[in-house]
Amino acid sequence: MKQYKDYTVEDFLLDDDFLVWVRAGCPSTGTIWNELLAAYPEKEEAVNEAKAFIDDQRQGTHLPNLPDAELTYHIGNVLARTEVHGVPVRRLNSYATWWRIAAVVTLFIALGWTIFNWQSSQSTYGYEKLVKASTTSLTEIVNANRTSQSITLPDGSHVTLAKNARISYPAQMTKEAVRNVYLSGEAFFDVTKDPQHPFFVYTEGLVTRVVGTSFIIKTSGKQVSVIVRSGKVAVYSMNKAIKSGQVEKLMLAPNQQATFVPDENQLTRAIASQPVSLYTDNQKPTLQFEDTPITDVFAQLEKTYGIPIQYDTSQMKNCFLTSTLADEPFYTKLDIICRTIGASYKVEDTKIVVTSAGCE
Repeated sequence: MKQYKDYTVEDFLLDDDFLVWVRAGCPSTGTIWNELLAAYPEKEEAVNEAKAFIDDQRQGTHLPNLPDAELTYHIGNVLARTEVHGVPVRRLNSYATWWRIAAVVTLFIALGWTIFNWQSSQSTYGYEKLVKASTTSLTEIVNANRTSQSITLPDGSHVTLAKNARISYPAQMTKEAVRNVYLSGEAFFDVTKDPQHPFFVYTEGLVTRVVGTSFIIKTSGKQVSVIVRSGKVAVYSMNKAIKSGQVEKLMLAPNQQATFVPDENQLTRAIASQPVSLYTDNQKPTLQFEDTPITDVFAQLEKTYGIPIQYDTSQMKNCFLTSTLADEPFYTKLDIICRTIGASYKVEDTKIVVTSAGCE
């Protein structure tokens, strides 16, 4: 239950299991969502708001209980506009019925090995090609300065472009069902929350989807990295989504990052290389410990950085820490703690695992 207790409206909207639950009529028993509401009744408001949004989207349509069908549709729309090896694929009408969406996805699969060279995914889904294929008039900004450049998108989102980065976006972003943005280079995004218009960033074959959050995207000739600073995002391989007909995603929480290698079509998740505090400067807790149980120390560190720390509580029940941790990087703090109590740690996926022989 721990992974759901901090869910916001956008987290529910990004969760496929929640989507299926709502479309099934919200069964009153036997689901994790009923257990969530029973354990955390304060989440009822966020659950109801997310349910209302999904129900609104269903009015006048007959939607199957397909997780992420909307995403498949929107990515399919973008790719359908792209001519691959000179073969144009017809763009779906925005009011297409869901059986037509499924048919188009099936068409992509059927034609995949005939007209698509999947080894050229990087050029196929690169910035220039996607921007050229857009049927919406786009505004492009190129940062030719020696320093970063801050811009505000039409929806109020803020973007900081690194040197030589380029971004293209619709002049009237909220007139479409989704907010599509195309990026080349590195940029920091602080996205305005708007659950009715999810935000998509397309970068070298990787799609990043958010409702409202902040994150960094870095692109190079060999890989794309997405680093989350606040909120949650979902990342997808465009190639896999259309090649397999299924949407495979990675969910990223704060201080997590995804790395995508286009040539290998490989998408992995890990802890960010330089985790930052989730608190604002005036909210940062004082990490000053005086003979403090190690369980309390790790709990405060988890809360500060949002990174799970796993350890044997019974083995370390006699471990205490006296130390003041200030502006050191996250991993330096871990080094100090572990050296002080005679422990060691390693990074496994998106968590820290601490081992110790115990303290006398």
